[in-house]
Amino acid sequence: MSAALPTMSLVLEYELVGDGARPPWWRTLLLVLPISLLSLASVVFSPLGSAMSAENPDGATVLAAAGALTLAFFGPVVLFWRHRFPFLITVVAALVAVVIPIGNLLAFGALAALIGRRRGPAVWATTALVTATSTWVVIADALAQPREASVSKTILGPPGGDPRAAIDLAPGVVVTVALVGLAVTIGAGFLIRLRRQNATVSTVAQTEREASDRLGDEAARRQERERIAREVHDAMGHRLSLLNLHAGALELNAGDDPRLQQSAHLVRQSAGEAMDDLRGLLQVLREPLGDEPPAIPLSRLPEVVRDSFGAGQVVNSSIFISEAERADPQLSRGVYRIVQEVLTNARKHAPGEPVHLTVEGDPATGVVIEARNRYVPGPVTPAGSARGLKGIAERAELLGGRLQFGLDEGNTVFRVRVELPWREAPASR
Repeated sequence: MSAALPTMSLVLEYELVGDGARPPWWRTLLLVLPISLLSLASVVFSPLGSAMSAENPDGATVLAAAGALTLAFFGPVVLFWRHRFPFLITVVAALVAVVIPIGNLLAFGALAALIGRRRGPAVWATTALVTATSTWVVIADALAQPREASVSKTILGPPGGDPRAAIDLAPGVVVTVALVGLAVTIGAGFLIRLRRQNATVSTVAQTEREASDRLGDEAARRQERERIAREVHDAMGHRLSLLNLHAGALELNAGDDPRLQQSAHLVRQSAGEAMDDLRGLLQVLREPLGDEPPAIPLSRLPEVVRDSFGAGQVVNSSIFISEAERADPQLSRGVYRIVQEVLTNARKHAPGEPVHLTVEGDPATGVVIEARNRYVPGPVTPAGSARGLKGIAERAELLGGRLQFGLDEGNTVFRVRVELPWREAPASR
């Protein structure tokens, strides 16, 4: 982030350091309180404070001292906004210290925060201003008489003695005081800047490490998907190709038996469609973020039922979906696969039993798929044979719906019910 600070006819550039995060309020309070107390001490040990301690000070002196004390105590509160208006607060604090004897600590605190969070010519220009004003304040304090009218003489002067006596400080002491204050302030600012830069570097490094870990995980998953895709292609692709080949041969050799021809044709057609589905699944495995597979419109639902008829399954179906063209392709594909799986489960677990299938849907109520067939008791279900119902449940959950199944009518009928919310197709652009 960069900006410009107008100063008379010049435009001084500056740049934000770090992410702009602010310290907690209690840390600023720990900075404000000592600056307030020391600023009060600067007013007390100043020519204005010395005049107040004299006998019968005039009204103007009392009023000026009251204003200076109030400003010294409450002025440092502006440091709570030092991150929002750093240049304004620093410049005003530096100029006020020249006129009102509140000392340099408020300007030093604002300057340290400015150096810690900004860099550029504007920062150095402000630092030069604070250097000039703070030097003036230190010299004026060192020249003030008597001793009680000067902070530096009160602290650095010879111990004891009359506070109203006039004393002088060595020039070297005055220079040292001025340089130490500026050095500590600028050093503190650079320390704050260094900590913020280190924090930013650490954050960037952590982000890069997380991105690298994600890329590594994605590469591992991609390799695993490639391996699975190869195995599925080698195993299922070969068997489906043989099934298609033998079904074609059976259709040619069926002779005059129309039922055998129809069954062989259906097997060959189903094997071809299964190969297409397998290719689509393998493409999803290899490119999970690629293009979506072709949409399966809800109008193709009767084809699933007709395929079941051709396979010898008795299906009594009632399919009515209002405004099917408005359905989202994901919803259409989900309904298609769920109906396909429901009929496959019925044919597998209750062969020869009629299946009553109902599919109803509209944009207002969603889609409801319900299938019933007579329950055929059998041996204990082997592990993994309920995979079809689990797949239906997972697909329904992905679409925001739910699956219900179980025995009904005195444990004589197995019933499956799937409820799916309606999803509108995205508007074409």
